[in-house]
Amino acid sequence: MDAHPHPPTVLIDVDGTISDSLPGIRAGFLAALAAVDEPTPEESFLARIAGPPMVDSFAALGITGDRARRALAAYRAQQAAGGWADTRMFDGWPGLLDGWRAAGFRIATATSKGGVFTRRVLARFGILDRFDAIGAADDAGDRRAKDEVIGHTLRMLGLPAVRRAGYRPDDPDAAGGAGPGGPALAGVVLVGDRSHDFAGAHVFGLPAVAVGWGYGDAAERARADEIAADAAGLDAAVRRLLAGAG
Repeated sequence: MDAHPHPPTVLIDVDGTISDSLPGIRAGFLAALAAVDEPTPEESFLARIAGPPMVDSFAALGITGDRARRALAAYRAQQAAGGWADTRMFDGWPGLLDGWRAAGFRIATATSKGGVFTRRVLARFGILDRFDAIGAADDAGDRRAKDEVIGHTLRMLGLPAVRRAGYRPDDPDAAGGAGPGGPALAGVVLVGDRSHDFAGAHVFGLPAVAVGWGYGDAAERARADEIAADAAGLDAAVRRLLAGAG
């Protein structure tokens, strides 16, 4: 793992990967819908709102333009009032992060959650100090999509953010993985739970590991390069992919 000029690096999604945050996100989403007089959708829709940018979920319901701006403001107000804390940490994370740091890995988030709430959640879990950088959505709302967040995070870490594919999170037939030419940026791997995570990683030629928990379904996880059923499997997959980047 010493053939590239930077430390082995792990980029990690937060909602659905580290944080079981759907209860708080769901409550904020319902507050946002109420603010713009939008009827409550079916539970099958609400079960999938954690992970993608909130404006994407609004758009899927036909909430755009000024209505979307008002809905997003209501969502953020609910989160700021304490909704962000309605979460728990999935099992195994402190040990994973400590093990990777002991191995000399650099660790950063790459999340569509805003930076302020990302830091609050990680601090609540007692793991904020394990991260070298917090890559997140722009709290002002200009950087939301996962490919934008990953590109921003790579630049924060002093790494090139060179695109080699389009961002196609909703296309199950989109090409994934590092491709036949090998990874565009060796020694970096992304961990997530939704198709947005894997599609965003593949924009930059990064391999991705899908966690078997979280909010993605089997079809979404199939778009990742590896799938980890538990913390031990995730540790092995990350180390294997980083070693393979040589």
